[in-house]
Amino acid sequence: MEREIARQMKVGTPVVREALISLQGQGFVRRVVNTGTYVTKFSHEEIRQLYSLRVELEVIAYQWARTRVTHADLQELRRQVGVVVQAGEAGNRREFLERDYAFHRRSWALSGNAYLSDTLDRLMAPLFAFVVLASEAPLTASMGREHYELINALQDLEEPEFTRVVRKTLSGFAGRWLTVFQLEPSVEAVSNPASQTDQTDLTGQT
Repeated sequence: MEREIARQMKVGTPVVREALISLQGQGFVRRVVNTGTYVTKFSHEEIRQLYSLRVELEVIAYQWARTRVTHADLQELRRQVGVVVQAGEAGNRREFLERDYAFHRRSWALSGNAYLSDTLDRLMAPLFAFVVLASEAPLTASMGREHYELINALQDLEEPEFTRVVRKTLSGFAGRWLTVFQLEPSVEAVSNPASQTDQTDLTGQT
């Protein structure tokens, strides 16, 4: 199948293979030895665990960002939230979600740790692409305004109040999406996940 994709795209087979490896590294596909390459899909348990981990890592990102953030950074974050709010007021779901994700990516980068930022991006990008964007959950301007809590915390709060507010806000975001996915809202880590992944074969192997 790699040869067929290469023929259709008019590129060499190694290019296709490298592209699939890159997509695998980003979490967009899963490669199963002697079986095939599949588009990533998530079980309910995997979604729960991803959001649990996301909250813990994002709290760390904000903790590290607090001591580094500048006035210009805060202004940029406020601008980004303003765009999210405008999208909510216009009822533009895709714009809302894409701008929301951009805000979080900017916040992760402010941690000053490229590895943490990259880990969060790799963790959330597939979930965002395959689950969040595909949902029909209503998105409102008031939901966008909730992000100002994070900016205000970066600007005004000291520990331990800072971490309390950030964790509460992020847990609220996670709980809302877990409810959308008809899961029990919980941000506690769960061990030994049951794999229920529904897969779509990209390579044609069986």
